[in-house]
Amino acid sequence: MWNHPGMNLQQAADAVTVLLAGSIPRLQAWYTALAADARFRVAMQASDPQDLKSKLVTSPDVLVLDAGIYPGPQPLLEDLTRYHGAAYVLLPMEASREAMDSVAQIPCVKGVYKGEMNLVGMAGEMYAAAQAQRQARMSAGMEALWNRPQSGMGAGGAPLGLRVVAVWNQAGGVGKTTIATNLAYEAARRGLPTLLVGMGAPDDLPLILGLKPEPNLNHWRANPTAEGLKLALQKVDTLDVLAGFPDVLSEARAITTPLDAPESIPKLVLTAAYMGYAVIVLDAPPTALASAALAAANTLVLVARPSLEGVMRTVEAYRTVVERLAGEHHIPAAGVYVALNRTGARMGADEWHKAASALLGRPFPPVVAQIPDEPKVGEAQDGRKLPLNVSDGFARGVKPLADALFSPQGAQAPQNGSNGKKSFEIFGVRVKV
Repeated sequence: MWNHPGMNLQQAADAVTVLLAGSIPRLQAWYTALAADARFRVAMQASDPQDLKSKLVTSPDVLVLDAGIYPGPQPLLEDLTRYHGAAYVLLPMEASREAMDSVAQIPCVKGVYKGEMNLVGMAGEMYAAAQAQRQARMSAGMEALWNRPQSGMGAGGAPLGLRVVAVWNQAGGVGKTTIATNLAYEAARRGLPTLLVGMGAPDDLPLILGLKPEPNLNHWRANPTAEGLKLALQKVDTLDVLAGFPDVLSEARAITTPLDAPESIPKLVLTAAYMGYAVIVLDAPPTALASAALAAANTLVLVARPSLEGVMRTVEAYRTVVERLAGEHHIPAAGVYVALNRTGARMGADEWHKAASALLGRPFPPVVAQIPDEPKVGEAQDGRKLPLNVSDGFARGVKPLADALFSPQGAQAPQNGSNGKKSFEIFGVRVKV
């Protein structure tokens, strides 16, 4: 049919993710060739077209593919057309010149070979191509995978891309669950098919939303399919909710789950995306499981307290994402937002942002939302009501963040900073605000 025409932290940050696809013996040989090279991390392997198609959605930097697993060129061409990394393709010896030319013309394909590939000799070229594409994606401020068109519609009927929002900070008690819950509810209220995923252990979502503790994430993990997800969902008006873990033992099992396992958080997000959700909000915990949420997300909302401690913890959380986990997620620089929660008598947004920028050593992502410290918020949650429906001040605080994420035009980022003369010292750096 082929004759028919047709490691250290810096190394971890720079490592190129590789997906190998081919027969089992070839996978073993290719893995051995790349495993000793610290520039690469073989993230996944596939031995048949269907398995490969599901793993391509995770957008690895490099695809090394033995096309012999396909019955012919046409399905191969269709899969390669959907891929946006750097692909190196080995064709069967009997492949025609027309087949080679057709594969070579696909934008993602950087090399086409017959017979065999010398991955050790190609390593330098593969690494350079992957780094160039990674830099181009970052400069554009997006990852092609996560910005594909979806069925969700924004204000005025304008289509929105898929939003997978991780609401996180590595400090607990900052109000992540409150912000995640109300942000997801606001997206659903705007007419966007929205899924809220709790990841706490034990999870607070059922308590504050008046839901049952079961079904929950454990039920989906036991049946990690679209049908299993439907059976595990509960509803709050038009918002679909998947409750988190009932105990820390369940969370511990999830932490050790490989990211490409069928029951992983990235696979949950993938399943939900194919079910037609336009917005998926992950209430990421301050534990090691957060890395799975970050790997699945294309947008990060850092919830912070308006204090020097909040500055320190939030800057460290940001560094974790952009430095230590670089290349492990799809969150561009322009996809990070800060929500200051429980503002009032302490630091203002400009003061907080200048302190964060000084500690980071470069401009920090903008403070998009300032959410006031109002007793009504806690009272609403104690009564199993959404603060968004009870507190006007809370609703006004959340709105700029919701506009930035869910409106087609987004929101104008505030220009944090001022010309005031107040100053203070943080970690040896004097900051004027």
